[in-house]
Amino acid sequence: MVIKVDGRLLVSTLCERFKAEFGGTLRVYNGNKRCTGAEKVADMVTATGSYDCRGSKTVAGFIKDMQSQFGLKVKIASADDWVLALDEMTLAKLPDIPKNATKKDMEALKSKYAK
Repeated sequence: MVIKVDGRLLVSTLCERFKAEFGGTLRVYNGNKRCTGAEKVADMVTATGSYDCRGSKTVAGFIKDMQSQFGLKVKIASADDWVLALDEMTLAKLPDIPKNATKKDMEALKSKYAK
């Protein structure tokens, strides 16, 4: 997935593309407030440009890259937006998070991704 941050990209479009590509929910923040989706990404970033993201990227790596490359604060959650994804998960594994995941479910996944 190539993320192109320009003057036309809406938060809702970015989130929809992320979900279609990786099966997880992308939460975008403007400061400490979660965006509604109607905002333009370019109004919240420190730089524009393109970012090539693959499913092998970890959640933590993606969050760090979005912050460092664009100054954009994001979090990644399960497909149903119930729980935050584990930092060590790859983006391709986001669909592994069960619907309405509990703390116990996430602990089980964490042991699966432990290095």
